[in-house]
Amino acid sequence: MDTPSSHSVKITYPDREAIKKALHELVKDLVESHPELEAVILFGSFARGDSVPASDVDLLLILAQSERPFHERIPKFLPSRFPVGVEVFPYTREEMEGMLREGNFFLKAALEEGVELYRRPPRPE
Repeated sequence: MDTPSSHSVKITYPDREAIKKALHELVKDLVESHPELEAVILFGSFARGDSVPASDVDLLLILAQSERPFHERIPKFLPSRFPVGVEVFPYTREEMEGMLREGNFFLKAALEEGVELYRRPPRPE
């Protein structure tokens, strides 16, 4: 008679404190290496506090400008190491404004539920 295999499966949740610490370091690294970065916003399940073992970290990155197409920007913002998966959405301020004018639900939800991790201070005039 076969024994149930469910006893051999162990589901572990990511350590939220380790992720918070890694996020702090990631944001610091991004800000130091990308002067075009204006803001970093955490959204999705980690921002809402309802992450599950398979959850990744979703980051909305607001850029002053970029000459590269959206899909070509993504790799340069991805961390080489992180405790969980990371998805980055690097939009320029102009792209975001246009998407919001068009009623983009994804971006609207990300901004509404998002937690701002960084915003570049305004430059003195």
